Amino acid sequence: MKRDDFIGASISTRIYEDDLVKDFYRLNELDSLSEIMNALSDSSYGRYIQELRRPEEYEEILSKELVRVYDKIEDITPDKNLTDYLREKYNFHNLKVLAKEIIQDEDYKYSPMGNIDVDYLKRQILKTDEKDIFEDDEENIYLTYLKRAIDAYEDRKDPAMIDISLDKSYYERELDIANATGMDSLINYTKEAIDLINVKTLLRVRDLDQLGDCLIDGGFIDKDRFLEMYKLDMTGLLIKMSNDKIYPYLARALDNDKGEVENLLNLEKAIDDHFMDFAKASKAVTYGPEVLLAYLISKEQEIKNLRIIFISKLNGLSKEFTKDRLREAYV
Repeated sequence: MKRDDFIGASISTRIYEDDLVKDFYRLNELDSLSEIMNALSDSSYGRYIQELRRPEEYEEILSKELVRVYDKIEDITPDKNLTDYLREKYNFHNLKVLAKEIIQDEDYKYSPMGNIDVDYLKRQILKTDEKDIFEDDEENIYLTYLKRAIDAYEDRKDPAMIDISLDKSYYERELDIANATGMDSLINYTKEAIDLINVKTLLRVRDLDQLGDCLIDGGFIDKDRFLEMYKLDMTGLLIKMSNDKIYPYLARALDNDKGEVENLLNLEKAIDDHFMDFAKASKAVTYGPEVLLAYLISKEQEIKNLRIIFISKLNGLSKEFTKDRLREAYV
């Protein structure tokens, strides 16, 4: 990947940044969904707000805006690995939905952001002769991930194994794509993200044998270290991880005086902040792949913040509670 190849795309992306929503706290101070929609009418969301039947259908405008932005960046990027890296979360969401459809014989809703052919995958996985599953398409990595997840479910008859298996495959895939870009910053970010997710798993999984199955390979911290920290409280965990790269995020998220739910919520926020810190680091980059990635990350964070505000207004949650849940913004 040559940095000079991104000069034109970086210039265009810097222009796109001007459309990012800049003040979520001001939006949070408004009293209703309708007022927020009015405030956003002059933004890039305005074109979709005009078509909206009811403010409660806000998810429609968020989805359309995200699709638009990804399509725009995919049109200008010299390396599709960049958008592939961020799209994978939607592909794996759709794989989870597909696996549950197959097991439960139900129809569910897929994310429009995914770009894998779920109908094809479903036809392949439902072939009666297991030997024929990979016969027509032995190189389809998503078919391998899907089969692995369904096998994990069949082994234990536990629906949670679908998510566990596909989460592991997701980070395996992300690390492969990051390595393909050759971007040290993206590779390091991905390894740190794996470590943070493993901390989250450590807090949630109470069975030591199951924990070993759930932990993800590829991070900076060896899986055996997580197993050794299985019985530690928050203070002990922070002490043990004080020299690790992810420690600053853990230090502001975890506290013995907080309950398990609050610690997990704060850790979720810290994981998002870690994502945004990667994007913010690109501000010092004049041109390069980091500029495009940062814009997409910022747009996703923007949509997450808008969703938090919309849900809060819809459910009558306090402005103070909502403010505490908002993620860091790029601008």
